[in-house]
Amino acid sequence: MTMWVEPLKDGRFKFIERYKDPYTEKTRKKSVVLNSQSKQAWNKALSILNDKIENELAKKKIEKVAFQQVYTEWENNYFKSLRPNSKNTYVAIRKIIFKNINEDILISNIDTRLLQNFFASLDYSQTYIAHIKSNLNLVFKYAIKLGYTDKNPVENVEIIPKAKTLEDIERIEDKYLEKNEVKLILDQLYKSRSTFRVGRLAEFMYLTGVRFGEAVALREGNFDLDNNIVHIRGTIDYSKGYKQKAIGPTKTQKSNRDVQLTQRTVELVKRTFEENKLDLLSESDFNNDGFVFVTRTGTPMQNSSFNRSFAAAGKKSGINKRLTSHILRHTHVSLLAEQNTPLKAIMDRVGHEDADVTNKIYTHITDKMKTDLISQLEENGL
Repeated sequence: MTMWVEPLKDGRFKFIERYKDPYTEKTRKKSVVLNSQSKQAWNKALSILNDKIENELAKKKIEKVAFQQVYTEWENNYFKSLRPNSKNTYVAIRKIIFKNINEDILISNIDTRLLQNFFASLDYSQTYIAHIKSNLNLVFKYAIKLGYTDKNPVENVEIIPKAKTLEDIERIEDKYLEKNEVKLILDQLYKSRSTFRVGRLAEFMYLTGVRFGEAVALREGNFDLDNNIVHIRGTIDYSKGYKQKAIGPTKTQKSNRDVQLTQRTVELVKRTFEENKLDLLSESDFNNDGFVFVTRTGTPMQNSSFNRSFAAAGKKSGINKRLTSHILRHTHVSLLAEQNTPLKAIMDRVGHEDADVTNKIYTHITDKMKTDLISQLEENGL
């Protein structure tokens, strides 16, 4: 900053000094008018102008730090509150954000326009884009709290819904399987020695509605077969790699539950126990960790491997639906809805606190049942 003086027509002197505005980063001026330009006047003017400029700068003392650095700092703190399996979702989101927001961009310089363009460029579902926005909102709230910036540009970003094509509109019927479709898939899986274990796990999830991670985390001690109960107390955690698997907490507190088993399910579990014992005796590389739904080597099945075999069986059966382990959970919901089970009882059984798809399937099934009832009455001339 350099001060200079300009004489005024009235005989006084205007002392001026430049500085950079912290909000606009443009050059601004501050001035003071004194009666002389003596050495004492210069010192006085310098002191006054320095105070004025310091007051302006104090309004926004923002550390010049890169956005990605702040994001990483926030993530390291936020991850402490997450279950290991949940971290994978946030890691995927971080990759998307870092790919689009350059590592040199200062967080204090990010504005709504930059973020609006970023969101407009994304080709993901509306739900996933909203998740990314929520993530960024948390980051900027953290940045404001720590003084890295004084604004949250996410607040004014608008997520504009994309027009849906016919392919985008997924029918609710595609989110669950009919009983005959389940039978076709299970028959395919049980045909082969290489996939019959996938069949056991698929049938168990179909009959209980448990999540994949909850099922493969089960050990024999989780079952009370005398009382037809399985205790769901954890989920498998592969966050440190397949070989360093661990049992982590369930997805939500509501997921920590006891599930009643049908006699068919009890027989399925007993048969699986026996098959594991036989493999322990006959297979030298069988891992005896006590897990129930395992591969031929005794290790808990991986979701990706399960989904490949499950989808292949569905394709061979002529079923044109997106087949993953989660569809079995939805199928169980549809079975319960057909039995006129109250929605709350269904939510308690499958361990949902709030589930949009569960509600949609339940409503669809119950509405369909009402329509079928009217059709039956009309067929009987009533």
